[in-house]
Amino acid sequence: MIALYRRILLLAALLVLPTLTGAQAGSPVMASHLAIYDMSLKSADQSSDIAELVGQMLIEVADVCDGWTLKQRIALTIVNFHGDVIRSYTSFASWESKDGRRFRFEQKAEQDGVLVEELGGEAGLDSVGGAGVVVLGSPAGVNLELAPGTLFPSQHTALLIVAAEAGESFVSRAVFDGTSPDGASQISAFIGPPTTAEILDGEQVEPKAWPIRLAFYGASSAAPEPDVEVGMMLQANGVARHLTLDYDSFAIDGRLDKLEILPAADC
Repeated sequence: MIALYRRILLLAALLVLPTLTGAQAGSPVMASHLAIYDMSLKSADQSSDIAELVGQMLIEVADVCDGWTLKQRIALTIVNFHGDVIRSYTSFASWESKDGRRFRFEQKAEQDGVLVEELGGEAGLDSVGGAGVVVLGSPAGVNLELAPGTLFPSQHTALLIVAAEAGESFVSRAVFDGTSPDGASQISAFIGPPTTAEILDGEQVEPKAWPIRLAFYGASSAAPEPDVEVGMMLQANGVARHLTLDYDSFAIDGRLDKLEILPAADC
């Protein structure tokens, strides 16, 4: 049960990154938006101890003039092969400056209504592309160093879109997203050729989207295989149409059920 629960927390944390958006001057034009995803179990073998999984993820991204904010809530119900039911709720909130140098974050995780994990703090870079530090407020008294070249999430998403628009097929960077007390993850992105996606409410034309596969390597991991791989269809405005989280023993689908493009900020 504990091993399964830890994987649920990891799942909630990993879903933050692919759907974050943000940009600075000259970067892609991102859309403030509200998106709701239906989560379901795609596949699982016996070793996963997951028999059923259903849930929902809500993401709200907003341009607040001096930066980008993210509010995210994930509610999952998991049943293991013994029939035990786990109800997991994770909330995440962050702010990232548009110059990519400052980042604040807070995450709370509950299991069956009991708070089991809390993480929060702020991070800063000496300059764009420079080294930096993370100061954690919860747990208190922990500082983490960020190596030169580390990106925060919105800058990473903008980088992926710029690379996709340029026809590049591979990008690998260190990213700190505020979901782990261990520091930045190394993320290798494999980008496929663009396609068009179905028009949703609030969209005027068929949006261009790229199939992207992200391989996550933990800060302290020396294994040749990634901790998890995340597949998605990423639009040029930063909206993720479809997510797939692929572990060795199970995979989870996240399908976009509702999309609302929010009004542009009056700055």
